[in-house]
This record gives sequence, structure tokens and C-alpha cells, in this order.
Amino acid sequence: MNLLKNKDVLDHLIVGGGLAGMTIAVSLLKKSYSFCLLEATARLGGKVETQLTPEACFEFGPSSFIDQPPDILDLLKVLDLHSEILKPSPAAQNRYILKNGVMTRLPLKPPEMLTTKALSFKGRLRFLSEIFYVPQGKKEDESVWDFFARHFGHEIADYFADPFVSGIFAGDAKNLSLKSAFPTMAEAEVQSTSLIRYLMAQRKTAKASPQSYQLKDGLESIFHRALEKIGADKIHFSEKVVDIIPGGDTLQVITDRAAYETKRLFLTTPAYVTAKILQRSLPEASRLLEKIDYAPVVTVHLKVSRQESFSFDGFGILLPSLEKRKILGALWNSSTFPSLFHDKDFHYLTVYVGGAHYRDGAMADEAVIQKIVCDEIKDILQLKNPPHIIQMRRHAKAIPQYTLGYEKILKSIKDSLASYPSVRLAGNYWGGISMSKTVAYAIQTIAAD
Repeated sequence: MNLLKNKDVLDHLIVGGGLAGMTIAVSLLKKSYSFCLLEATARLGGKVETQLTPEACFEFGPSSFIDQPPDILDLLKVLDLHSEILKPSPAAQNRYILKNGVMTRLPLKPPEMLTTKALSFKGRLRFLSEIFYVPQGKKEDESVWDFFARHFGHEIADYFADPFVSGIFAGDAKNLSLKSAFPTMAEAEVQSTSLIRYLMAQRKTAKASPQSYQLKDGLESIFHRALEKIGADKIHFSEKVVDIIPGGDTLQVITDRAAYETKRLFLTTPAYVTAKILQRSLPEASRLLEKIDYAPVVTVHLKVSRQESFSFDGFGILLPSLEKRKILGALWNSSTFPSLFHDKDFHYLTVYVGGAHYRDGAMADEAVIQKIVCDEIKDILQLKNPPHIIQMRRHAKAIPQYTLGYEKILKSIKDSLASYPSVRLAGNYWGGISMSKTVAYAIQTIAAD
């Protein structure tokens, strides 16, 4: 293989054009560093993918972003996108779960926990008793389900924590590490033995709760604007990194087209891709990265006639695993961000299939998945007619799972890279899977210089 040898030594080389890599590239524009971003595909964005049609705006990765941590808002200002942020409709505050086959609205405020139909009378009393909670049975690395069961009982763990985890991580609450996935909850118990007392104290001083937002032209518009800001000369598309060679004060980065020399390397690709890049040069780091599990998810867009009697007055519905359904849940997109949907004869939904509980379902044939989605939505929403499938996208490795022992894996990865301080890792398997946390961690990675 004849490689083009780049003569100039770069200050920074970024591998991966997803959210973390793009954030690092935009941040480096403020400084006088030389840098280049390598992306193996023909586009920026990674899992963030938007399709704009005359009918609607369809998202195939994240459907929205939250404003905390606020670094993502700063990024949008730099990209001149702050004025294009869309707020959710008032109806979006309503969230639903399925319990015993019946759709039930989740309580919006703590006092509503005492009257909600989402809990039995016994479950409501158990919730209230948490204010007198005395810690017992706590483990060093505790699952999200165990944490909620310990504080509030099994019913809340099954019908609140379980769907909450599947909605965010497409994960299994009994296998997800609380301190890795939701560190603020773990910290809350350090501050106050009772979570209710902690939340009551926080409400007196806290600012507004995190909100979900969209952009006028969809989330991928972040990357279109970033490309304009960064400049096409600093981004090399369809160029795959195959190896790195540490040596002295610089690193050699070998791609399928060229060889680069850089003082600092940012690997922002998913853990399983980064593992392959480091397989020869840093085998221990590669082995540890391969331990990180990813849940498969299929995103299915569909529409329902407005002639149906069902009222889509909310953000969507999550399905606890105890309900034994074959979908994770559904977002009611045209209710949350109505300006993105132009055909007013239909309601638009996004349904998710797969996750940690139903991996085989995510890998089934498309026709099978479409039938599952239509049957489940028709039954859950009590529709007269099946919904219309618009399109779908399968992600065999969609979301990293912060499973029990995850903190130790990340620490071991950092230890294995201790002798190579010029190699930095970023991406949504570090610091949180949300778009806002991915941006925040990427910025921290640069600040470590």
C-alpha cells in the first residue's frame, strides 16, 4: 500500500466526526493550533442523522437534546444556531408508562406521587416512607434497579426506574451501574440519606429543570454548520484509521490513504472502533475497550391518522419490562415539536425496538419489526386502524451500556494509557451518553492540555 506521507507535524489530530470529534474541532478553532479531523464515512454526525422532507423532520439517532450541562448551548452559539433552538410544546411535560396494559400518566411533581394511578396504594405509602429512610444493604457498585428498590420499594423500581433506564440507555436497570449512569443520584445519597428530603432541599435553590430541545432544521444541522465553520480543508472524509505508532514526542497515525504525524491524538470513535485502532500499538487498552457493551436499537418512524380518537397530549410512552412488550417505547414527535411536522392530517411517532431486554428483536428482519411495531402501537393506543410505517433505521451497536463494573473498566483504560499522555479518548462512552454530556466531556478532554 502506497501511503501519502504528510510532511507537516500537526498539533492535534482528531479521529471521528461524531459529536465529540466535531466539538473538539470547533473548540480548536479558537486557538492557533494546526489540526485535522479524519472521518471514515462520507459525512459528519455519527449516530446523529436527520432527514428533512416536505412532510416532516425525521431523526434516526437522538430525537432531541437537553440543556444541561450547558456547554451544548455555548457550542450552538459558536455555530450561530442559538436562534434556531425550538422549545417543546406545553403538552410535552406529560409522560406516560404502561401498567397492567393501561396507559398511565407519570406524576409531574413529588406531591402527585401520593395520588398517581401509576402506583398502588401500597406503593404510594412505600414512597412516602422514604423520607424516614435509614441506609442499609448498600453495595459498592449498585444497579439502578437495586438503588430505587432500596429507597422506594420494588414497585417504583419496576415501573419508574426500569422504563426510565430503557428510555435513556435502552438498557437493563438491573445491570446498569447507578454511579456510572446517574452519578448525581449516587451523590444525592451522600448528601442526604433520604432522596425525598434531598430533592425538597434542591427545589428551594435549583434552577429550572433540564428541558428537551430541537433545532429548526433538525439535529444534524449542527454538523452542517460545523463543517462551514471548520472548513473542508481541515476535514478528510472517507479516510479510515488503521493503526497508530507511538514514538518520542509525536505519534504516527496510519490510515488507508495516508500517514500523519501529530503531537496530540483525540480518538472520538465508538469504543469498539477505538479498540480496533489500538489493537496493535496498545493491546491492553484495546482489550478493555472491547468489554464495553452496546445495545442494538431500531428506530421506526410512523404516522397515525388524526381521525383516530387517541389524544397525543404528551412526550411519549415508556414500557416497563414487566409488561412483556416487544417495543421499548414511543415518542410523540408531532406533539412535542409540532412545527417540524407539516402534514396536519397525521400524528407522527418514533418507536424504538431492541435494547438490552430485546436484542434479538432489533436484529430481526425488517418485515418482522414493522409488524411488531404496528401490532404493538395499535394495541397500546387502542387504534381502530394500524399505523403507517414511514421508514426505519437499524443500529446494531447503538448505545454504550454503563453496566456494573463500568467505573473500573474506564479506570483501567486510563491506566493503560498513562504512558501515552498524547492519546486522548472521548465519546459518549465517557461521562454520559446524552448529547449535552458528550459535548461537555469533549471540552474537558481539550482542557486537560
